[in-house]
Amino acid sequence: MNSKKKTVKAELRQEAIHYYYHGKLSVPVIAKKLRKSTRTIYRWLEHEKSPPSDRQQKTDLARKRRRKYPKEIMAQILQLKGDNPKRSARIIKNLLIVEDSAHIPSETTIRRYLLENGLGRVAAEARKGYVMFERAQPNELWQVDIAGVQTIGHLGSLYLFALIDDCSRFIPAAFYADNQKGFHVIRLLQQAISSYGRPLAIVADNGTQFRNVLHNLDSKYEKLLKLLDIQPIFARARHPQTKGKLERFFGTVKSMFLSEARFQVKQHPTWTLADFNKKLQEWLEFYNTEHRHRSLPGRNPPATIYLTKKPRISRPLERKMDWDRWIRKLETRKVSKTNFISYNGSRFSIPPGYAGLQVELRIFANRLEIYRKQQCLTKIDVSPMVLLKKKAHTRRVAQNGTIGYGGKYYTISYKMAGQQVVVKASADGSELLIYSQGQLIQRLKK
Repeated sequence: MNSKKKTVKAELRQEAIHYYYHGKLSVPVIAKKLRKSTRTIYRWLEHEKSPPSDRQQKTDLARKRRRKYPKEIMAQILQLKGDNPKRSARIIKNLLIVEDSAHIPSETTIRRYLLENGLGRVAAEARKGYVMFERAQPNELWQVDIAGVQTIGHLGSLYLFALIDDCSRFIPAAFYADNQKGFHVIRLLQQAISSYGRPLAIVADNGTQFRNVLHNLDSKYEKLLKLLDIQPIFARARHPQTKGKLERFFGTVKSMFLSEARFQVKQHPTWTLADFNKKLQEWLEFYNTEHRHRSLPGRNPPATIYLTKKPRISRPLERKMDWDRWIRKLETRKVSKTNFISYNGSRFSIPPGYAGLQVELRIFANRLEIYRKQQCLTKIDVSPMVLLKKKAHTRRVAQNGTIGYGGKYYTISYKMAGQQVVVKASADGSELLIYSQGQLIQRLKK
């Protein structure tokens, strides 16, 4: 394979020399004709002018020349790869930068060093057969979608919600949630539009989070877009290529973020979904501002194209929006004789005086608001796990500091006697996760 490449390169060099000396073509014309840079053509011509002995000497020096890095840095590269074999050369370089290591090798050097030590990764299969297209202006079209379920250690099954700008590949908003409820799409739009204004249109698939099942009535998502003067566009059924840029971004998240994030979650068993999303936002900052995107002009980062390309569509949100009205979900409950209501397997206390009456639940991402005849009785801050996971169970801690679960008793703490905790089995079923007021406080072996 290498000999074939050398033969092709030699033929191109001779062709360039022939065009220059016999065809009297200029260097830019030759470069365009051979699909090479002008710098390469000038280098070939300079190489031809020098004597054969000098050429061989320069070649030998180039082969021997190799920058040396401290042994500690190279050992650290192998250590980082050994800790998590799915780490790419780019991720390893970023980790070295975070640790402020001196004399950091380039990404290419790290990749070559890993290959020399038998730790390289096989390149992804080339993508062929797709027609490339993109909108001409930033904010002309956004794509929105939900990635398939991804299991993340003790956090269990998570779903990635994301928006991408079709022109620049910039990510206005993205986060993980532990379910695919439609109100997360509204939260996503709120974050993106509040920060970057309104696009002209947004393309989505035909999922129930975006479109009414019968297609004859507008969904909440469609009504919101029309209120904001954004055109809703829906992809053809079973045609993911319509949102190909966002699908490709999901692949990048999987290869560049998830491989390292899963390792970090394993090292931090007390992390919550909020902690995990914080790490995602840090990575998104790198992706938008530093990641050199091969599909963009000059391999610029997405933010460079999104913020500087002219003309850029700018439609700031001018009207005041009651986002809670669009995000919340309404349900009714009857208050028990002991002033409690139940929701998804959890019990919540209500102020005295409303036993036996109907109350209205306004359900948000991280809180419950309970109303009676438009009067707010109480607001309860709860974690998404408590609010939305049906597998979560509440238990009251006994006087001796134990709880019962699955026919067994587990010790929590006598200091929490009388308090309510939420119990959830871990993703692999080997542990019980104990939550109090939305915070993970203990992990118990089953």
